[in-house]
Amino acid sequence: MAERPTAAAAPITDPRWRAAELVLLFAAGPALLVLGPRWLVSVCILASGLLCLVMLLRDRTFDRRALWDAPAAARGARAMLLRTAVIWCGLFLLTVAFAPKTLWIFPRQRPHVWAVVMVLYPLSAWAQELVFRTFFFHRYGRLFATARGRVLASGLIFGWAHIVVNNLLAVPLAAIAGVLFASTYERSRSTLLVSLEHALYGDFLFSVGLGSLFYSTARWVVHH
Repeated sequence: MAERPTAAAAPITDPRWRAAELVLLFAAGPALLVLGPRWLVSVCILASGLLCLVMLLRDRTFDRRALWDAPAAARGARAMLLRTAVIWCGLFLLTVAFAPKTLWIFPRQRPHVWAVVMVLYPLSAWAQELVFRTFFFHRYGRLFATARGRVLASGLIFGWAHIVVNNLLAVPLAAIAGVLFASTYERSRSTLLVSLEHALYGDFLFSVGLGSLFYSTARWVVHH
């Protein structure tokens, strides 16, 4: 993976405090959220995206072009769409092989709800990419010496955040997706491009019949 300049990353006066902040927000945060009601997860996704957006806009060291950068998105769109097509084929084959009864079940049985999800999920994808890519790369990028380190760290914390789904299989699957999204952002530094990629993956997952892996109303129960 080609190295990119890290000038857009926020300066760090004490890496230890910044690392502690990273652990507190991205490791402890999801671990606590997993005990709350499911609706709180959705609220926190959107709220954290807006909060990170505000913090980035108030940070004078942040290059605001990263929030959109349509030219960079256009340059990276072809490679992203080709990879997405390959992923879609893989997800389709996995569904056929291991969960054939769920194939296209959502659009077939609940077409109106499915249509709403198709429209609203990209908003969630945008909020998540603001947090796990744009904000993470800017604020914590200097903690990692290489592009591979940043990409891997971003992917792993994205996977860990899916502990809130209460489906352990979602964690490694989301980590793999997170690495793909992080690699897209590392190359393009375009929130627009990576949010589009995330939305395409998510909408297809819910459509093909694998959405239950990443969305569940069940919560962990703590026994006293």
